[in-house]
Amino acid sequence: MKVILTKDVETLGESGDVLSVADGYARNYLLPKHFAIQATKGALEDRETRIERIRQKAEKKNQEDQARAEKITAIGSFKIEANAGNNGKLFGAITTKEIARILFEKSGLEIERKNISVNAPMNRVGEYTVAVKFSSKVTATVSVEIAAILTGPEAEAGFYNEPQTFAAEEIAYEDISYEAETEEETEA
Repeated sequence: MKVILTKDVETLGESGDVLSVADGYARNYLLPKHFAIQATKGALEDRETRIERIRQKAEKKNQEDQARAEKITAIGSFKIEANAGNNGKLFGAITTKEIARILFEKSGLEIERKNISVNAPMNRVGEYTVAVKFSSKVTATVSVEIAAILTGPEAEAGFYNEPQTFAAEEIAYEDISYEAETEEETEA
């Protein structure tokens, strides 16, 4: 099925593009969510005027996103204190929800947690880079330092390893596959 994108779709293209996609993908996802319209003869003729309106909207949104990204980048870095054990491992992890809350407090901008990505799990004392994606073209980064709040004997002795810095290139995740248990295996 041929469709005309009305919004940018990260895996397909930008608004205004004419694409050929699977019928089910268009009917079940793109059309109901108003990401695209069906490319009929009339829609293709009307496409030129739509493209101009879409480009104007995209330019305005891009400028707004740039302004929001500058606000986030202006924060630079911030520090989060969390309870940690004597080896620098946190009791729990810092989540993107907490990062979004702190960014809201510091900048006044509401950021959805799905737009925040972290270069490594934030479960140890150290410094992390957090990327905030406003659109496919605009991303801002801030640095987050996680410091330990030591309690009990650890506080007196100063036990925990030095903070670690994590770069995206250093992290390698292993592919872990899990096999689903069947009812027969659990009964046996």
